[in-house]
Amino acid sequence: MSWTKDGTTWSDVTPTACAVEESTAQQVRWRLKCTLPADDAGGLDTFGCRIKVFTAMVQGNSAREEIQLGDFRVDTVQRNQLVETDTGFIDVTGSSWEQQLMDSRLVEPREVSGAAIDVLGGLIREVLPDAEIVFDGGIDPGRNIPATVVERDRWAFIDGSNSSETSVARMLGAQVSTDARGVWHVAPPPVLDGTAAWTIEAGKGGALLSAVSSEDRSTIRNAVVARGESTDKSVPVLGPVTVADHNSWSPTNVDTPVSKGGFGTVPIFYTSSLFTDVSQVEAAAKAMLQPRLGVKRTMDLTTLFDPAKRAGDVGVVQTTDGPVTVVLESVSCDLVAASMTCQTRGTTGTELITTETTTTGETIA
Repeated sequence: MSWTKDGTTWSDVTPTACAVEESTAQQVRWRLKCTLPADDAGGLDTFGCRIKVFTAMVQGNSAREEIQLGDFRVDTVQRNQLVETDTGFIDVTGSSWEQQLMDSRLVEPREVSGAAIDVLGGLIREVLPDAEIVFDGGIDPGRNIPATVVERDRWAFIDGSNSSETSVARMLGAQVSTDARGVWHVAPPPVLDGTAAWTIEAGKGGALLSAVSSEDRSTIRNAVVARGESTDKSVPVLGPVTVADHNSWSPTNVDTPVSKGGFGTVPIFYTSSLFTDVSQVEAAAKAMLQPRLGVKRTMDLTTLFDPAKRAGDVGVVQTTDGPVTVVLESVSCDLVAASMTCQTRGTTGTELITTETTTTGETIA
């Protein structure tokens, strides 16, 4: 682990306890909680200090690979002094840089417009001048953002903290977050369609130590009704576009009546002034529905330590009942004990979602 006060001079310190969590389900992607010897972190405080966490992985040929597990600002510092031994330690918590953008609200309303990369880059680099921003997964950095007034909440306009807010990310069908090195990514939400990045085996010789599975319908939404509604009342409304689960084999489809064992229709609604054509409305609705659709079977795993696993990865868990394909929703690593726990979920990809485009009303079924 290394920390700095000025971003130039870095000091190495070995923690006596250190836990890092990465989650795709939270607005702040990375969280840190650690305990440091006071003698090695005497100047560390909450006023501009920054921490980078590293761990090492040894390959089969004994080659050592250093892996970064987060770039954090320091949020809290608690100093503890042991009088009898005249030693001390410091408890520290930190968060990745999404939190800084949440805190850095606009002092006054501002009109923005132009290419997505310029609008996002301006809002992020005004706070973090050295930020590196990457567009992944076919997300168009040149997509035009029409003239829009950002009132106060910088982060809500960038990514949106709830489903009702107008945000650039939702307009692009994407999420905005930092990776383990602090690089910003504008990328589609994770789905099960990708090639599995890893397999966890159970039984003798396997990495799976325990697994607890559960089901919960409270977060399932099987339809999204989205529309584009400009602040200029002379501009026609786009949509509404309805994206829904009409797959007969799906237990969450909207067509099977509840009286016959159906899930029912559970929609969410979204309106944005950033859309400029119906195809954008449809793409955004699909992106909103993806992580909310399908049978939500979560599986909490305890596995052998593997720092290469990342939240958002697609993987296969070989349970005693057979293989289960999952998306890692969160990964918690104890770097001192060299253990990790993972929370996974199932979801449905874009090719499994049936869409409807309507011109009036908000018909779902």
